[in-house]
Amino acid sequence: MSNLPIPDGMAETNTNLLANELHSLAIYLLRDARKSDLTTGLTPERLSILSILVYVGSKTVNELAEMEQVSAPAITRIVKSLEKDGYVIKAKSKTDQRVVFVSATRKSKSLMEQARSERVARIAPQLKHLTEEQKESFRVLAKLVF
Repeated sequence: MSNLPIPDGMAETNTNLLANELHSLAIYLLRDARKSDLTTGLTPERLSILSILVYVGSKTVNELAEMEQVSAPAITRIVKSLEKDGYVIKAKSKTDQRVVFVSATRKSKSLMEQARSERVARIAPQLKHLTEEQKESFRVLAKLVF
């Protein structure tokens, strides 16, 4: 993997240099890891919505649309498909019957955990050449940033 130079017009501060390197690393790892998603049989869009519902929690269609940066009608189509296949359920809000929440089912939780396991298994070999100290540094960095 080769890192791109820092974008034009950005100051070459340590923070910007690190951000640039992390950006390249994240893209590289995600592009490789998502190859394992093919085994799920679901589109990246459907997996992304399930990821939100499984790891963040129940959301309304509008909240999902905002998080995914797409239109509410696009989310509605995907949610209908996921509901038909047993991956999500919809429930009206107890306080406002006009609001509908979308939630993950056990089926989707199981699928997402399997997909996450496969992604982690795909990434792990790329870290084998690191020393234990370097691995610990990455873990500390991840905790500090997230």
